[in-house]
Amino acid sequence: MNDVKSSALAGPSVASRRRVPRLLLVLIAAFVVVYAAVVTLYALSGRVTSLGPTEPEPESGGVTVVLTVESVDAAHQRADMSVTIDASDALYSGDKFSVATDIHVIVAPVQGSQVITFPARSAPETKEVSVLTGGEIENWPFDRYHADHMLVLAYVTTDGVSRPIPTSVWFKGEVPGWSVDVAGRGKPVAEAPQTLGEAIAVSQRVELSAVRSGSTIAFAFVLLALLVTMPCLVLFVAITAFRGRRKLEPSFMGWMGAMLFATIPLRTFLPGSPPIGSWIDFTVVLWVVVGLIAGLTIYVAAWARWSRPHPAP
Repeated sequence: MNDVKSSALAGPSVASRRRVPRLLLVLIAAFVVVYAAVVTLYALSGRVTSLGPTEPEPESGGVTVVLTVESVDAAHQRADMSVTIDASDALYSGDKFSVATDIHVIVAPVQGSQVITFPARSAPETKEVSVLTGGEIENWPFDRYHADHMLVLAYVTTDGVSRPIPTSVWFKGEVPGWSVDVAGRGKPVAEAPQTLGEAIAVSQRVELSAVRSGSTIAFAFVLLALLVTMPCLVLFVAITAFRGRRKLEPSFMGWMGAMLFATIPLRTFLPGSPPIGSWIDFTVVLWVVVGLIAGLTIYVAAWARWSRPHPAP
């Protein structure tokens, strides 16, 4: 009889001891999967998808305009790029180093001048431009920025007359935290335009779009999950103490206060620095603060309920 009782008492403890390693293994496996996913997404992020598999060679008498995407400024809705040209041999002077005539490149819409000039008798330099992109940073991390009608066109001026030249466009670059995609809009014209006005009217447009990379989104949701975990832990401890199922520890109130003050640093650590008032503030951060304060209030009520008052002097 005693053996039966002892085995009945020992059974649950053995089973509970078996559950703990299984739970630990599940947590470790989940951590490894999340870690591998975040690192893999980061390794694949930042690339710029251009208009073709390789950079096109400039046509005879024309240029290839190479735009290197350097950064995406979500707050100011623009993409910073460097611009240079790869001119065909017909446009170079006898030294094969400097261009023989001024080459002008229209890049629009950009902040500032829409025309970049590469002067004659010098090697083509690298110019900086800021392409205007529309988007809403409040939708972070699902915000999207785009320039749907981007114009890139080169021309030369002879005897005061501007004449378009064949223009190929190539985008490249590495932008950490972003995925930049470039596509062409419209069909190429059958005949080359003779005037700059005709070229502007009929030339193909470029569609540029930038979205947060998968690594940024994964990083954001990991941090948001940590934020949500904090009030869950605080409420569990507070409710358990209020029901009298665990010993009351007044020092826990300091831990809960620290969790409350840790919310803002975690919020500002989100990649891409979403502005105050983004959707995550209304759907996650606000309720994290509410949950932490509610847990602290419940724990104070438990302290008032279960703690022994000091004896009257």
